[in-house]
Amino acid sequence: HTVAPVWPTGRPEREKIALLSQCYRSCIEAAADLRMKALAFPAIGAGAYGWPITRAADIAISSSRDAVERFTVIEKIVFCCFTESDAAVYRARLGP
Repeated sequence: HTVAPVWPTGRPEREKIALLSQCYRSCIEAAADLRMKALAFPAIGAGAYGWPITRAADIAISSSRDAVERFTVIEKIVFCCFTESDAAVYRARLGP
């Protein structure tokens, strides 16, 4: 697990997005270094840290896809969600 940057801060939006993306990349890199084949992420930042779920999901998915291309040992990433509404956002963005 990793800690997200807080969304409602005075930082520029692109900086916050870059920081959240780095959270995913760092975790995937660490998992690849350990030769792990699968890992799971919650909706990082979308709870107490105030990230809009749609923005958090888009960053999670794109960052994970990019990182998995570099670290081919990773075969599976699960996005686990606390609420059904969050899971619906992820499912819609991941597609069939």
